Amino acid sequence: MNKTVLYLIYFCVYSVALLLIGKSSLRDNRTVSSYFTCDRKVSLPLCICTFAGTWLSAITILSLTGGVYEDGLAVLFYSVVPWFLGGLLLAAVSRRLYAWDAITIPEIFRKRYQSPKLQMAYGIIFIAVYVFYLVTQYKGFGMVASALFDIPYPAAVLMVYLFILYTTFGGYRSVVRTDAFNLTLLSVGLIILFFTIVHRVGGFSELYIQAKQIFGYAHPGVEHPTQPGELLSLFNSRYTPLISLSMFWGWGLGVAANPQYTIRMLCAKNEKTARRTVLGALILLVVLYFTLVHIGLGMRVLVPTLPYVQSSDEVIIRLLNQELYSGWSGFFLFAIIGACVSTANSQLLLIASSFSYDVVRTAAPKPISEQRVLTLGRLAVFGGGTISMLMALNPPDFTLSYGGDVWGAVSILLFPPMYGTLLCRWITKRGVWACILAGAAAILVLYPLYYARHLSIHPALPGVLISTAAMAVVSLLDRRRGEEV
Repeated sequence: MNKTVLYLIYFCVYSVALLLIGKSSLRDNRTVSSYFTCDRKVSLPLCICTFAGTWLSAITILSLTGGVYEDGLAVLFYSVVPWFLGGLLLAAVSRRLYAWDAITIPEIFRKRYQSPKLQMAYGIIFIAVYVFYLVTQYKGFGMVASALFDIPYPAAVLMVYLFILYTTFGGYRSVVRTDAFNLTLLSVGLIILFFTIVHRVGGFSELYIQAKQIFGYAHPGVEHPTQPGELLSLFNSRYTPLISLSMFWGWGLGVAANPQYTIRMLCAKNEKTARRTVLGALILLVVLYFTLVHIGLGMRVLVPTLPYVQSSDEVIIRLLNQELYSGWSGFFLFAIIGACVSTANSQLLLIASSFSYDVVRTAAPKPISEQRVLTLGRLAVFGGGTISMLMALNPPDFTLSYGGDVWGAVSILLFPPMYGTLLCRWITKRGVWACILAGAAAILVLYPLYYARHLSIHPALPGVLISTAAMAVVSLLDRRRGEEV
């Protein structure tokens, strides 16, 4: 069958599926709790699907696999290992987190410290974080759709904009159903592609034998050629031990405190489900990451160099659409689109809850109706999605690094007070404010130094230490003076 015709068939089937999911969810949201958390009644299988579906984003599928193609196993300590360590930290606090019975993470700070201003501050922080991070999902979808239909990148970005807005307007119920559907597509696509690549290489052991012999430039966009054996090394000149291990403070702690994951635990039907959500999702993700890593290695063995590629994010799209094209290429490329949609609609819903529930509702001098909160939430979906779409027209070159930098800001500003609040009774309100202020100052100083290459470690490492120290010192001084909050 003609490639374009096949892609159009996939597109029509996928679009109809999303339309049906979105339509079935629009009429189910009559309260704030149902719109943002499904009234905390989500079952374990759906919790696992939405957790893993949100986790597997454009950064994972495009940048990680492209990074493995370029640098081999060295990418694991830079990204995958920190991600899973962060996931284990989430599992450790799941019981305490669920016990707060909150709709949003900022609401926990208001309840714990009787501080509406803290709830508003974190609402504003989350809006900014997710507007910036959404750019990676728009870019991923835009690159895939542009290659599939041979249309300009801006037009492709507009397509994902419409998909994401529609699936988010249905609230958390729509997000959960969309995530389950997209994760199923991606899992099937990854397993088929994994066995196809390994078979074409000549077997699993042959893959490693040949990967060890690869040398030369992966594509014109890389700075250094691959040396023989380097694809199987855990560190290299780009991913040094220092920079890779310091990424735990960016990627790892960013995941551990990230609201797009913690909200999955808050929405579970009970405490046991919340705890099992993280562990079940991590087990599933281990399997899927195993396939992704070996897909990247196998592609490098089959096509050692790509002369027309300039960045990691382009690698897998180019290979599947050209050099390694098969009848399953379209299926997998649409599964990548699904991964982008699943992560993006979750983040847009967080922008909505942060704006309407944490900021506007809290700041309002008089109580506002739940219907008005929902209306404001949908307006925030439109506004946040539009801003991110415009930013995505000039996206970052390497989204794996960009995403780590955004999550690094989450690590600095949220990880210390969130885990301090959940695990320690002596943290005070002024201590949390000190963390926010010191963390913001650290970001403004350290990130420019990092981008100018004057800092050899990720800025999240010293940034988290600075914000944590500020929170601890101020809290201890407050306690010494007898101030409880």
